[in-house]
Amino acid sequence: MARGAGIAQDELRRVNLGAVLSRVHASGPTSRAALTAELGLNRSTIGDLTAQLAALGLVSEELPTRRGGTGRPSHLVVPRTDVTVVAVLLDVDRIVTALVGLGGVVLARRERLHQRGGHDVEAVVATVAQAVAELQALPEAGRCLGVGVSVPGVVRADDGMVRSAPNLGWTDAPFSALLHTEVGLPVRTGNDANLGVYAEHLRGAAVGVDDVAYVSGSVGIGGGFLVGGQPLRGAGGYAGEIGHLCVDLDGARCRCGAVGCWETRVGENHLLEAAGWLPGGGLPAVDQVTQAAMAGDVRAGAALEEAARWIGVGLRAIVNMVNPEMIVLSGVLAKVFEQRRTTLVGHLRLGGPKALQERLTLVTAALGDDSSLFGAAETAFEPLLADPTTISSPAAHSA
Repeated sequence: MARGAGIAQDELRRVNLGAVLSRVHASGPTSRAALTAELGLNRSTIGDLTAQLAALGLVSEELPTRRGGTGRPSHLVVPRTDVTVVAVLLDVDRIVTALVGLGGVVLARRERLHQRGGHDVEAVVATVAQAVAELQALPEAGRCLGVGVSVPGVVRADDGMVRSAPNLGWTDAPFSALLHTEVGLPVRTGNDANLGVYAEHLRGAAVGVDDVAYVSGSVGIGGGFLVGGQPLRGAGGYAGEIGHLCVDLDGARCRCGAVGCWETRVGENHLLEAAGWLPGGGLPAVDQVTQAAMAGDVRAGAALEEAARWIGVGLRAIVNMVNPEMIVLSGVLAKVFEQRRTTLVGHLRLGGPKALQERLTLVTAALGDDSSLFGAAETAFEPLLADPTTISSPAAHSA
């Protein structure tokens, strides 16, 4: 009995350590008093937990610079930014890497542009590995725990196998395994929209909102969902391929083989071609279309109106499926929303049960184009936040 109770006590302590570290990681410097109130633990327990986290080199404890009221001021528990991960964003036209410290602080960032289209997976792995090595060599890197990667495609949750990434030309690419071999660090790979909703919920527009749909658009359309605060993953971790919702049976054939998929109506290239631009210009070209429309270009204005209409149609289907409290728009969808809000919202609210839209809010991503990059960092930090005792001590790392 005693042994069983001891195991349970150790597990409880790990859970509490993770809760304290997760709180200061998400919110930054936090007083012991606030941790006591929010986590429902007594002051001595919080003191013991923060002392252990400090001994592990994960937090420091400081006195507040401003003191108010009477009595002894409560110590601030501050996340150590020299505990780091590398976040990687693989996009259709760029690779972004960032060194991110505990607390979500971006310490360094690199961006490399590339041509749109298919890319050999091993060449991409080599490029990413070189960028990771450069970031690891920085003095700020401290204890680098792992790598998180965002991919615009269907990613298997168990092992980071990229089952399909059409914009990169990949099918069944073992990206996580290949990169791990090159960098010697744990690698966690996820779908860009799933990581985007994770980051916006933790640090962006959806903080405090538990039912969220994150919808991002470039060449394709991707979605990430939180339902009751939990990610919607599906049987294989593939939920969220909303770009392939059928919205128009008389529409064009999609690259997936079906007819009338949503992304054939609102993808970046469709908008550019409708406005009279060549495809492939990315978000800068979309900005040019919006500027032309504002200057009175009739064709550009009509292209935005048409895109807003179809975005509204697709979002209505999402609302009817998952009943989110908030929809966060990113990429080309955010740009169309900013320019044609009335048209988009009008078609969103055109049909469906009104009760599902009563509490609905539409916003653009607070983290902008970096939502998935921040999400990649968070997925790399997940093992540490789940069990802070797994990290080596600062002395062992130095040795």
